[in-house]
Amino acid sequence: MSFQRWLYLILAVALVLIALLFVRMHGAAAQGVAGRAKGDAEAGRLSAQAWCTECHSVQRETAGTGKFAPDFTVIASRRSARWLHAFLRSKHVLMPDFEFKPDEADDLVAYFASLKRG
Repeated sequence: MSFQRWLYLILAVALVLIALLFVRMHGAAAQGVAGRAKGDAEAGRLSAQAWCTECHSVQRETAGTGKFAPDFTVIASRRSARWLHAFLRSKHVLMPDFEFKPDEADDLVAYFASLKRG
């Protein structure tokens, strides 16, 4: 086999290994987010009432009464737990930039899940 073929073979193997590494890392990150999504829905409800009612309707009974932000029931029906957790832990452009700790975000995500269950 020529040197050029060996080089192509080595590059192909390296690319496959890198792709497998990225797939493995992505799976581990997804499992980490899923594992963190186990919060206390009641604590999340209390946090939502304390922090979010200025703009959002946060309970099923008050749906439609939010000032200008979407109701939590609508958000719960349209967003996944993974998306919500990432959103709550990132900077916010169109709302106050709350800095939720991981356990606070877990609690809020659990509360959103309770709204989704109906």
